Amino acid sequence: MSALTLQHQYRHHLVSTRLSLLAALGLSISACSTLPPATPTPLVPEIKKPSVALVLGGGGAKGFAHVGVIKALEENGITPTLVVGTSVGSLVGSLYASGYTPTQLEQLALTTTDSELTDFVLSNQGFIEGIKLKNFINTKVGGRVIEDFPISFAAVAAEKYTLKKSVFTTGDAGLAVQASCSVPNIFIAPRIPEKVGKKYIDGGVVSLVAVDSARDLGADIVIAVDVTSTNINGSSPTTNKMPTLNSLSSFWGFLENNIIAQPSTNRSSVMRYERDRADIVIMPDVGHISSIDTRQRRALITAGTQATTPQIEAIKQLIKQKSQSKYATL
Repeated sequence: MSALTLQHQYRHHLVSTRLSLLAALGLSISACSTLPPATPTPLVPEIKKPSVALVLGGGGAKGFAHVGVIKALEENGITPTLVVGTSVGSLVGSLYASGYTPTQLEQLALTTTDSELTDFVLSNQGFIEGIKLKNFINTKVGGRVIEDFPISFAAVAAEKYTLKKSVFTTGDAGLAVQASCSVPNIFIAPRIPEKVGKKYIDGGVVSLVAVDSARDLGADIVIAVDVTSTNINGSSPTTNKMPTLNSLSSFWGFLENNIIAQPSTNRSSVMRYERDRADIVIMPDVGHISSIDTRQRRALITAGTQATTPQIEAIKQLIKQKSQSKYATL
């Protein structure tokens, strides 16, 4: 066989092989084109937890009950995303929002002395300067500003001359608490910003249990704690009485005076209606416990826990319902 013939046969073989490969490739492509299109995996929206606000009201020494409320909530796995405090509620609330555990809060409540918080001064504006309180808070929170707290925090105060409610959610934590606790005619009203800003007084003058402020800050669920419900209703034997000599020897008694001095007026009714706009209202049974007897601190903490425990299931159910409704709207 000649070399020319062999070369011809080889070329013919190559062409046949290529045609076979192309045919096979065509069949393969055809088979792929008949496969059903891939079904995209649906995106499941992440269930967002509702924003839960814990609103801690004013009430002097009765505010120790707030520690018991926090203790009961935390023991049942309920941690708020926002804490709003008025007067003593801002004091306890700032420490909690800054990261204190219920055990640490309880220890602090049982061991802090009046002298650590009270600085007497001779002034026609008041007789407690409030600097000790501010420094106490700032020391305990490690000098952090409010916006650096792990839990969002708001302190409620009132402008001294206009009585307009003011809600502090940023800046100097100690100064905000000082303002929120500055009972008129007893504490010297601090300025915010310091030295150049407006003067502020105790938030209990305008919003004792600041439920509306919590709503304004975006809370889906509001848990309100009122330690002065009998005072607000005007049925407490201490209502409308002048401060006693004993109350003028206690830091907590000073805070209580703002509540005692408030008569049962339309303003009190408005505050009660604001409290009742909360989803859950916790009212520790502290009416029988002396507001100015700091030896009763443990009893006040226990009362807070006892008032909260029966509400735990309702709170959990509410969180579950709100979570589902948020999921449904996504």
